Amino acid sequence: FLPFLGIAAISVMNLITAIIVETSIAAAQKDEDAAKHFELSVMNKMLAEVEEILKQTDADGDGDITKHELMQAYQTLPQVKKFLDHFCDIEEMFELFPVFDDDGNGRLTMEEFRRGFVGYKAN
Repeated sequence: FLPFLGIAAISVMNLITAIIVETSIAAAQKDEDAAKHFELSVMNKMLAEVEEILKQTDADGDGDITKHELMQAYQTLPQVKKFLDHFCDIEEMFELFPVFDDDGNGRLTMEEFRRGFVGYKAN
């Protein structure tokens, strides 16, 4: 009878441990999802601000951003530098530029910039 009680006690302890571990894993996943959601909301807010700044720095006024205009904004506007430095460095942005450029014309529309950057950071 004592061996049965020993095995039963160990089984119950294993069950309790499994429940605690599963609950911890679920809580960690919720925390991770909340952190991603928060970062995306911060990024969307910053993107709206940066879009306004980039509109002001659009040298030719066509509403598109070239690599040159982006570099100029990065070097002269602290808000743009802060935004890009928070999510990636300028070299990485230049590498991603052709990926974000849906039509391949060497210029990013504000929508291409937003979609590309949000999609990049979501992954």
